[in-house]
Amino acid sequence: MNILIQELKMEWKSLVVWCLSLIGVLLLFMLLYPSIANQISDFQKIFNSFPVEFQRALGLTNIEFGGVLSFYTFALTYILLAGAVQAMNLGVSVLSAEVRDKTGDFLFVKPVSRIRVVSMKMLAVLVQILITNAVFFLASWLILNLLSPTSFNIELFVLLTGTLFFIQIFFASFGFFISAFLTRIKTVLPISMGVVFLFYILFLLNQTLKDVKLSYISPFGYFDLSQISKNMSYDSPYILLWGIFVALFVYLTCKLFIKKDLPSI
Repeated sequence: MNILIQELKMEWKSLVVWCLSLIGVLLLFMLLYPSIANQISDFQKIFNSFPVEFQRALGLTNIEFGGVLSFYTFALTYILLAGAVQAMNLGVSVLSAEVRDKTGDFLFVKPVSRIRVVSMKMLAVLVQILITNAVFFLASWLILNLLSPTSFNIELFVLLTGTLFFIQIFFASFGFFISAFLTRIKTVLPISMGVVFLFYILFLLNQTLKDVKLSYISPFGYFDLSQISKNMSYDSPYILLWGIFVALFVYLTCKLFIKKDLPSI
């Protein structure tokens, strides 16, 4: 428990910055909605005039800008990218810090097993992700209610906003695995951004190619906002695959970290 509390104390400033950043990005987009809502038909015509490939690249081929949730879906695309970077950053840094800061000697002479150490660190990341999603959910709910002149579909709002949690859990668990697999990580952010944008590029590529095999590679494809808006549900096979990958990454992280040699001071 002391490890969990210490991790949260060390990361609370970063957590606040990330929460404010996600809300700020959403607010920046949603403040445009009132002016666009008055000319929604013209905006829809402009969007439809874009090449289909461009619309597919944005993952918005089925979007009809007729309400606040449609515009929210457009903004959420970029929120998911930022949230994925945050989660990946947390996953990579929480374990690699012992090697990077050479604090492994101090930590592992304590009467605490390695499996407990890694479990508490993972739990600390989970708590931060839960806080981020709770804050973002409440903030987005307030923003949409303030800016929308009419009521919106609550169920769809929950489904769309919930994709942030699933995306973050995937990238956090993948970050755990990378930090346990690599011997030494000097800087975290380049790795986090590189991995996230690689997966996103694969998602954009598949939006054009429509390759079934390629759709299983990127987690962004598991939670396609356009499909969620259209079907009013998540895709069960993708949810199952998501769970398998997360469980696999967590298992491999524990197995590798227990046997990992940490450099001494």
